[in-house]
Amino acid sequence: MFLNQQTPKLGQLRLAATVVFALLLSACGAGGAIEDAWNDITGTESKGALEITTESVPAGTPGVAYDATQLTATGAQGPVVWTVGSGTLPPGMELTEGGQVTGMPNAPGFYEFTAQATDGEAIDERPLAIAVDIFGVSVVSGLHMGEGWSGLPIEMRSAGAAGAVTFAIIDNRSGGRFESVDAVAGTASWVPGDVGTSGAVDRVRVADATGGEIIEMDLPVVQNPAEHHIARFGSTDVWYLDWDAKQGAHPYVSDLHAAYARLGWRSAAGTDALGSEADRLADLLIRVQVLRELSKLFGRNSNGTEGANGLAISFALDRPGAGYSAPAPGGLRGSIANGYSIMSLCNQSGNLGALGVAYQDAIGNPSQEHNAPGGGAGELGVFLNYLAESVERTYRLHGNDLKNTPVNANDIPALKALLYERPSPGGRYDMLRYHLMAFARSLAYIAAHEVGHSLGLPHLHDFTPGGIMNGVALVGPGMDYFFLPSSLDILRQGLPGPGRGTAAARGVAALAMPAGGVHVCGHCK
Repeated sequence: MFLNQQTPKLGQLRLAATVVFALLLSACGAGGAIEDAWNDITGTESKGALEITTESVPAGTPGVAYDATQLTATGAQGPVVWTVGSGTLPPGMELTEGGQVTGMPNAPGFYEFTAQATDGEAIDERPLAIAVDIFGVSVVSGLHMGEGWSGLPIEMRSAGAAGAVTFAIIDNRSGGRFESVDAVAGTASWVPGDVGTSGAVDRVRVADATGGEIIEMDLPVVQNPAEHHIARFGSTDVWYLDWDAKQGAHPYVSDLHAAYARLGWRSAAGTDALGSEADRLADLLIRVQVLRELSKLFGRNSNGTEGANGLAISFALDRPGAGYSAPAPGGLRGSIANGYSIMSLCNQSGNLGALGVAYQDAIGNPSQEHNAPGGGAGELGVFLNYLAESVERTYRLHGNDLKNTPVNANDIPALKALLYERPSPGGRYDMLRYHLMAFARSLAYIAAHEVGHSLGLPHLHDFTPGGIMNGVALVGPGMDYFFLPSSLDILRQGLPGPGRGTAAARGVAALAMPAGGVHVCGHCK
């Protein structure tokens, strides 16, 4: 796998900017919707079992004590502490650490806030609103940096209505539609249509049918940049890149955020779960770009569609909602319907110095459909840190310009242009694009190399310039990697899985690993 070079011990030869793929056979055993991916980035949904179950809170009246409301959550692994993540409660009111919304509102208005709950391990957030002597409407979810994505619901919720609530279309430029309208609850979903690359602004009307108040809302819509990066069960091998990482090793919420901060993709002050709008946009951009690069490596179009000669494999931005369950540490999991595989981007071993760990998928081991490390694979959360060091050292990253001035509000137009593949709007677009390709392509190479191992490909016997399955690889500007035609033949015959049979049955050579075996690609220390 692609790896960074650590400072060598005395007596060892240093290979500058070289990645070493060391083959180790361990004695240990083998170990969403797009909205889910966005929620994972923004922290608006649980990273663990913790989940806020309160969906709305009552309206208030100025000068009248609020009917104290207890917020609730399920799945907590310990005592839950509540805070206001963003926004504000009405003046005179508070959210206690115990989760009570209480006090006496003293000013009319529509107050939107985000309730945050943590049990010390997981964090969950839920947008809420309190209407004080007023009718109001809020967008609960579905907007990404203030914009809706074509085809994905925008959830709206009203508060403070005197009776039933109606939803109507004023200007439908995207060709969208309302779904799941509940007049009594005052909720609805607006699903924007396809706007191509031009974008559009839809306008809707929400009215209190009894009180007579009317609110008109503009809903900007842009093309969904990950529309085709989805799980295609039944026709492809489905893979999900697991971005979750451990917490508590540094000021940042995750090692992923620490890696971003090292390169300037996250503000040094963005140590909280959310970070700034630019931080979240940069995170999403990197994830989408990695999938674009992966798709190309496996012969597909960069948008995730099959293409003329694409392999039967799909990489989903979101974690598929079913079909995967983690094995016991060091154990295997039996085959299940619509099973998908995981490339664990953070669950690597610091002790082994590994940037990649591959677990056999189906060749000689047809019941295993994942490569998520078990308990014997070592520490969690070091992979992306190592990668950030390698990228910083081996690429010409405009000196320390981005690191000294991380992505910020001024970069949002350029970040959006890169995400939606639009022409440069100016600013730091060119610099950001170079940095993006350095990190995202390096990460895609690592993932493709390890997925190749899981599907049965060994390291190449003879070094081939650009061969992604080489045992040693130079990581740097201008380096392009690809699967050799012989490797593509093996993958093409074996995909999709599981149950693709043994290598011998297909008449091709494949990586020899014992059942439950682990293939670790590491660097020389």
